[in-house]
Amino acid sequence: MKENISESPNKIRGRKRDESRTESILQAAIGLLLEVGFDKFKVQDVAVRAGSGTGAIYRRWPKKEVLIAEAIKLMPKTVVELTDDPIADLRALVKVKCSNTFEKPDLVPGLIAAMRADKGIEEAVKEGFSVKHFRSAIARIIGDDHPQLDLLTDLTPAMTLFRASFTPEIIEPEKMTDEIMKMILSFSKLYPS
Repeated sequence: MKENISESPNKIRGRKRDESRTESILQAAIGLLLEVGFDKFKVQDVAVRAGSGTGAIYRRWPKKEVLIAEAIKLMPKTVVELTDDPIADLRALVKVKCSNTFEKPDLVPGLIAAMRADKGIEEAVKEGFSVKHFRSAIARIIGDDHPQLDLLTDLTPAMTLFRASFTPEIIEPEKMTDEIMKMILSFSKLYPS
């Protein structure tokens, strides 16, 4: 009589997961997202960049959207060093936003569609791309209790996206930065806190 030998249900099959490979896949995904955006993002391209197979990717992330959400959470944040000149600090922050948006105007529209289609991507974007840095930089100039602070906070990145999407040929990032700064400074005079 043969004995029925079965594997333990707790035994893990296959090779042990290489965490350095996980990191290289995530870095490749971040780089690809920043380069081509959501619409042109392909898992195969991530695999090529990471020197990995697509199977290794799908074993870690069951679908493309899960990988994208994790990559978004790990993307580098814009940091502008604060000085004793709040106007210069805000200008530097706005200039970075304008330059990035005008350099790659197609990155955000696809991401907005992805946010609507996938809850994980929506949560990652909302978690990782806060406008708090704009709010605090603007508040240093017009005051934290200014009645238009939230509006200016929303308008600052929104204006760059709108212009880059609809009229990129009309305006340069430097000029856009100047316009946004004038708008913020005029609000501080028109609507004192």
